[in-house]
Amino acid sequence: MDIFFSNTVVKYEIAFLGLNLVYIAFHILHSIYHSYLKFRAFLWEKKTAEKIIEEQKARLRQEQNEQMITSEKKRVESPVSVETMKGIEALSDEIEWVSEVEKTEQSEDKEMLSGDQKQHITDLIKSIKTRIARGEFSEARARIIEGLSIEKFNKDLNCLLASIYEKDRDYKKAELIYKDLILMNDTDPELYLKLGFALSIQGKYEIAYEIYKRLLSLDENNTETVDMLANLGHQLGNNKESNEYAYLFLKKNPHNTDILYLTVINHINLEERTAALESLKKIQAIDPYNTKIQDLIKKVKIELEMENNFKIEE
Repeated sequence: MDIFFSNTVVKYEIAFLGLNLVYIAFHILHSIYHSYLKFRAFLWEKKTAEKIIEEQKARLRQEQNEQMITSEKKRVESPVSVETMKGIEALSDEIEWVSEVEKTEQSEDKEMLSGDQKQHITDLIKSIKTRIARGEFSEARARIIEGLSIEKFNKDLNCLLASIYEKDRDYKKAELIYKDLILMNDTDPELYLKLGFALSIQGKYEIAYEIYKRLLSLDENNTETVDMLANLGHQLGNNKESNEYAYLFLKKNPHNTDILYLTVINHINLEERTAALESLKKIQAIDPYNTKIQDLIKKVKIELEMENNFKIEE
């Protein structure tokens, strides 16, 4: 009887163990299946995002932006180098105006959106910003694609997509998005500012310089633009122009030591030591314990004295 009972118990234990193994196997397969679905969705999102950008680019390109390039060439006072010319021509090839027919189509698309669709896009944008702030870029990208499927040319959605590319250090794709948006609205200062940054970070200084000039003509009070023009001008060796923008910036920010120091370097490069000394004294008044500035003041004074002595001898 005991043997029969023990055999029965063993059989039940084996059956229970078998059920547990089936349960565990089911959960493993279930997890693998869901992981596969997530991976496939991620690949689809990436391909769809790139496809949307390519569709925008293909649809919008028609006429070259000759008017913009001509106006920017007239603004450049110094002789244009071969490299700068190549940069401007590259800009001409890449940035083109949208025809009035296409702009009308975009306007009609906006008018065709229902109230529910507009509200849905607004809610999506809020959700996307939250996801990006949390670092949940895959989820944010999925919601951007959802929004773009409703309204392809939505500025906020496209800018958010570009910001994700910038976080991934894919500045070329961000650049293409900003250019396409400018085609739809060539008077939006924010878009030029974002495009200028994307170009600068890629080392396309000549083109970025022209973009920031265009931006300044649209928004004369944008101090960030003036700051960038001062630095880019110096980077390109346009010391005189760089100082013009630097002093324009200093009118609103007189205690900015970085820009003051930039004027010092520009004046020295232009052999304007008296003006360089004036800027150095302003920096010293703000930062009296800066030994680097103190040493540079001594050096400029000696050079200025030697220059004056040489003039007297003549």
